Amino acid sequence: MVDQAIKLLGSNDPELLRLRGSDLQILEYFKIKVGDLAPLTHWLSREFSMATDSDILGSPILSELVELDRCSIFYTTNYDDFLERALRKSGRPTQAITAERSIAHNRSDVEVVKFHGDFNSPMEMVVTESQYMDRMRLENAMDFKLRGDILGRAALFIGYSFRDPNVNYIFHLINRLFANLPDSFTGRRAYIVLTDPSDFERRLFQQRNIEVISVGSNDRPREIANLIREMRS
Repeated sequence: MVDQAIKLLGSNDPELLRLRGSDLQILEYFKIKVGDLAPLTHWLSREFSMATDSDILGSPILSELVELDRCSIFYTTNYDDFLERALRKSGRPTQAITAERSIAHNRSDVEVVKFHGDFNSPMEMVVTESQYMDRMRLENAMDFKLRGDILGRAALFIGYSFRDPNVNYIFHLINRLFANLPDSFTGRRAYIVLTDPSDFERRLFQQRNIEVISVGSNDRPREIANLIREMRS
């Protein structure tokens, strides 16, 4: 998305632009120069729309996630609709949630909470630096929902790390929420899947009461899919 923003801006030296600012700052600059993010969000939506249902269900991770019939709440920071499409194609009624007004009232529906918005609600998408900063205040209805959904459940993070400041803050929030709660039978309430984790990563996550689950790097999607299958069984 940042590459496309630089291309649309007509920059003659994209590497120089990256040296001068972060990805989020480049997207902020794009919004200032162009006036809005529509050229980018429309382009990204078109790119994702090319994926067929068979493409999506062919994903090892998605094909296993939809089989977690005891899991009815998924959070994602992605904008695409791949997860909800996979759930629906597998026969599971699903509600995508981007704001309080779209929270599912039918408790039999699987909830896919789009924490950074999606293409159906472009004005609520979190893309630029200022939008990330606003999101990190964690004061709106979606944030209260996150707090409520975490209580009484175990949380599993797939595909995240400390490199995302927004998600890193959520890790901090979870640590605070779980700090004064009774331990689960395993002693942990939150887990994260990491590829060949280092001692650095293990210790930082464990300090936040998040247990690291290690998978190999030879075929990461397949390794994660196998892990999800083992959880189900």
